[in-house]
Amino acid sequence: MPPRTYLDQNAVIELGRMARAPVFRKKLDTALESGSLNVVVASWHLIETARTSSLANAEELANFIDSLNPSWLFERRNIQKLDIEDDFYKFLKIEHPSSSRVTTRSAVFAELNHQNDEPKFDIPSAVFVKQWVQHPEQLKVLEETYKTNADTLIRLRELVKSGKITNEIRSRVNEILVKLSLPKTTPAGLVVGHDTTVNYVQQVKAETIPSFAIETAISEHEWVSQGGADGNTLIDKFHLISALPYVDEIVSRDKFFHKVYPAAVKTGHVRANLLDNHEFFKRF
Repeated sequence: MPPRTYLDQNAVIELGRMARAPVFRKKLDTALESGSLNVVVASWHLIETARTSSLANAEELANFIDSLNPSWLFERRNIQKLDIEDDFYKFLKIEHPSSSRVTTRSAVFAELNHQNDEPKFDIPSAVFVKQWVQHPEQLKVLEETYKTNADTLIRLRELVKSGKITNEIRSRVNEILVKLSLPKTTPAGLVVGHDTTVNYVQQVKAETIPSFAIETAISEHEWVSQGGADGNTLIDKFHLISALPYVDEIVSRDKFFHKVYPAAVKTGHVRANLLDNHEFFKRF
């Protein structure tokens, strides 16, 4: 399989501007057609694309994203559930093929709507973006969900640092999050019993679950130890954090992310190399 390259929003925008030049666009298309470039994006790219009053600009960027024929990364919470599912089945000693965290656009948006993947979700990215630009209240609901999660994480880490929450209580919080993410049945369709769930939750370790381990490592390194970060900063990083275990490289000029990347690597779960935009663009 060719390497998967996750482009941060700033890399997508810069690449789109460069691709307006026919000569560069031809080089880009050649890389895409040969398979030497396999782009990965996420729903968050379209959310950020819709953060504008210019529908024309938003649609241009959304159409450019689709022209890259990208694969799509599941949203952070969905990835956490899949990570826990894998760990749970391993605990039960059940052979289980791990579900890919990188999939199609329609599958990602079906999951965001808590529905099965259907043709109705297989629509151009510009359609999603247009809806959000014209109805910003819908976009606000999505952003508030992310911000609530970010703010909760910030408060938890600050309380731990101040000694108001012990490691024991923090472990209990992690147990609750894990329990909420557990599958209700085995791959064969058998209902998971209460005792089995309790036994698993009591022994689970966040550091063995890729998405939990990486998020915890980064949050403790930067959002607490170095004075914290606001909710908007965390929102912008959630999709990058989710990509680290499941793509081969991430392209971003974000200084914050380059700063905390070494902390993520120490978890042992990071697969992706981190490139600055200029390193990536030198390939064309």
